[in-house]
Amino acid sequence: MDNSTKTFVSWVRHRDIHLLTIGRYTYTSDQRFEAMHTPHAEEWTLRIRYPQKKDSGIYECQISTTPPIGYSVQLNVVASTLDE
Repeated sequence: MDNSTKTFVSWVRHRDIHLLTIGRYTYTSDQRFEAMHTPHAEEWTLRIRYPQKKDSGIYECQISTTPPIGYSVQLNVVASTLDE
C-alpha cells in the first residue's frame, strides 16, 4: 500500500482473532511473525519463521481503506520428511 494515502496494512490470525501486525510493527510476542514491505511497492507479506503445524489456519490481510479491504489465505503447514 502506498504510504502517501495514509492507509495501514494489518495481518490477523483467525484462529484466535489475534492481531499480528500493523504496518511494520508486530503486536505478538511470537517473534517468528514479521510483516515485510518493499519500499515504493504495494506488496506486503506476512513472514512466519520456522512454521509449525499449529500455525495452520486462515490469515487475513486487512487494508484500512474506505471501505476496508480484506484478503484471506489458508495456510497449511505439513511435516517435512526430514522431520521423520
